[in-house]
Amino acid sequence: MPRHHAAGRAHPPAPLSPQRNAMKVRSLIASTLSAAVLSACADSSAPPPPKLDAEAPYTDLPDRRVPVSGVIFDPEAMFYTFVMWPPDPEDPEAGPPLPALLYGMPTVMRASVWGAQVSMVGPTGEVVDTSGPAMPPWGNFQTEGIPSDPTVPYLMRAEPAPGLSVGAADMFPEEEGHAPIPAVPYYATTSLRPIAATGTQCLIQSPAIVGEAGALGALAQVISEETGTSVSPASLADASSGRSVALLWVYSPSPVLDAFLFPSGDIAAETTAGTLYAIDWAPPGSFPGQTEMGYFAIPGGMSSLGYYALVVQPGAPSALTVSFVDTLEDEEEGRPWEVPPFFVEGLPPGVSFTRLFAMEASPPVEENPYEEPAPPPDFGFLCYPEG
Repeated sequence: MPRHHAAGRAHPPAPLSPQRNAMKVRSLIASTLSAAVLSACADSSAPPPPKLDAEAPYTDLPDRRVPVSGVIFDPEAMFYTFVMWPPDPEDPEAGPPLPALLYGMPTVMRASVWGAQVSMVGPTGEVVDTSGPAMPPWGNFQTEGIPSDPTVPYLMRAEPAPGLSVGAADMFPEEEGHAPIPAVPYYATTSLRPIAATGTQCLIQSPAIVGEAGALGALAQVISEETGTSVSPASLADASSGRSVALLWVYSPSPVLDAFLFPSGDIAAETTAGTLYAIDWAPPGSFPGQTEMGYFAIPGGMSSLGYYALVVQPGAPSALTVSFVDTLEDEEEGRPWEVPPFFVEGLPPGVSFTRLFAMEASPPVEENPYEEPAPPPDFGFLCYPEG
């Protein structure tokens, strides 16, 4: 028989529709939040709202910086490695690796200065950042960088640090014919090419650092003979003396950016201030007066490497120009080359270095009126100053 409900018993409620169920949940949440807010307002222990103070202290955000990175290298060790590279017994006709600042080149590995550091120096001499030690095997360095103002130029100063080493002797052992890079003192060296934050990163920068086995050692010997007093490389590099020693190396035209460092001979030089010395090279031990890597200095001469040292004593005119003239005529090589003059408002005291590149004369180019103009390449990552 069918069952009947007992008298007076209520029927179970019909289930709510999904729409009505959702409305009920929202209503419950709203009432709960309202009760919580009212409860907080009624609680005397609740913290008061903050007072706005027009003179409350604040902190400016740090200026945005552009990172600077690259390789610290010894240009004198680079050339020495190139000319002293041992022949390959399996391929005697093969030449040495190219003296180019490109990753993968053994000459870079031998010339990179592990453990050196780079300081970024502002226009008034202030140091805005210093890198950690350059890392093997390429001598890479990285700095937080320079303020992102493209109108302000900065200089890189490579500085020695404890544990500095050059030559990667464990990778290029002497028993395999590699001439060792002498373990001599190195000195803080300012790279004279200014950089500015013209891009978001300053890449492939190549600050140089030099030691006693190159031009500094050769200069010390010649100046000691000229003056009859003992002059050491350390005294030449001493910035507190007020003396400036600028090392200017003119290289052959580079096919890629400024990466290939082939010496350029037969380049005469003349300066408007200071004293110029030609820096030259011969195999070590060829004659007295050479350094351990074979460099020697010639007062007033012409360098077969295109390498010159300019010594400016305290009190000399600060602004100066060094002019260069290619004395060689060779149609096949496109010589004489053009070498832009080197001009500086004032040299920093101590040791500085700059790479200069000769340029082949460019023939006139006829413009094609139907050719669509192409946008110029973006070299902002090199951080050349504007203007």
